[in-house]
Amino acid sequence: MDIRTVDLNLLPVLDALLRHCSVTVAARELDMSQSAFSSALGRLRALLGDQLFVRTGRGMLPTARAAQLAGPVAAILDQVRDGVLAAGGFAPAQSHRRFALCLSDVGGYVLWPRIVRAVRAQAPQVGLQLRVLPEAGLPAALENGEADLAVGAYPGLPASLFQRRLHDRDYVCVVRTGHPLAASKRNGSSRTMTLRQFASASHVAVRLASGIQDRIDQQLAARGLRRERVLEMPSYLMLPPLLESGDELAVMPGQLADAFCRHGRLVALRPPLALPASTIRMHWHRRFHEDVANVWLRGVIAAEFGDGGGAGALQNR
Repeated sequence: MDIRTVDLNLLPVLDALLRHCSVTVAARELDMSQSAFSSALGRLRALLGDQLFVRTGRGMLPTARAAQLAGPVAAILDQVRDGVLAAGGFAPAQSHRRFALCLSDVGGYVLWPRIVRAVRAQAPQVGLQLRVLPEAGLPAALENGEADLAVGAYPGLPASLFQRRLHDRDYVCVVRTGHPLAASKRNGSSRTMTLRQFASASHVAVRLASGIQDRIDQQLAARGLRRERVLEMPSYLMLPPLLESGDELAVMPGQLADAFCRHGRLVALRPPLALPASTIRMHWHRRFHEDVANVWLRGVIAAEFGDGGGAGALQNR
């Protein structure tokens, strides 16, 4: 029998009659007339080649064939109601869902611990995975479901992804506490070093997608200055041992500087340049835009990191 030729609307009729063994009661449950119900029962008998129900002194009783179908038919209808027609739900406290998030190494150092604490506070049994991917690899990871979210400053991501702004982060200069330039920081306040002091310092530069190092070079060149001594490194996380033991200066995100300076061996200073802030956003693919678990996760992260300045405005890039 080809299922394409089967009227699946007959399954609720069979199910109702199996449960009630009464045409009148079953028709009333399905909001059908008794004549329409009897017609549907006739089509079922022709389809399955069995009487299905017979009248006895105790009312209508199922045949052996109909009794065998009771369980499978009820299971099919339950699956359709719960798995196809029911609105998806997500119960954080009971869920064992696994989420994968893409962050940069800086995001992993600064944001990830707070994300873990915020998620676990509501959903202690969910799985969490941190992935550090190059920006070019993020669109594919989000599209194919390898990652649920990308969180960070990713200005080059395509317009096809959804985004939600969380907050802006500023850049600061970081040196060791005994650095000559650190003398400008007194009594908990910071005095800006001069532009010439900044340019003549020995720099450690981390060149990432933000382009902040190029902005620094451009602004210095516009004033007839340049950094003479620049040591380039691939990651901000490699900087503390170098900064603590020498006279190098590094420009880095303020959130990361706060974490590095917490131990008292490094100090943050305001740069003498007007450096643009970078914007931290969540990014996700439209495939998962309405997934209730992902909606919940985005809400948790927005509540943890959003500054209220447009963070609630959902938009397509």
